[in-house]
Amino acid sequence: MKLIITDRAGEVRNVTAQSGDVLMQVLREHVDLTLGTCGGAISCGTCLVTLSPQWLASLPAASDDEAEMLEALDAGAFSRLSCQLAVDAAADGMEATIAPEE
Repeated sequence: MKLIITDRAGEVRNVTAQSGDVLMQVLREHVDLTLGTCGGAISCGTCLVTLSPQWLASLPAASDDEAEMLEALDAGAFSRLSCQLAVDAAADGMEATIAPEE
């Protein structure tokens, strides 16, 4: 499946992913190696992405731990941690923007 990713420099990239891939790993492989410095332990927030509203609505709700981290990061309403998102065939064409580094 294809994902449409806007990187931190504002460049739009089309990347491919397989069903079951964790979005953070896909982004690290194809876009930005600095994402997810905690390795997906929901403790750093460096894998923060903003999703288009249509895609956000189709995803499972954030876990309590993810919701707490999003609140601590003062993330916007359309933000999620990419380490917590596994993609599947329904994600084909999903648009995501990597959050700026803090």
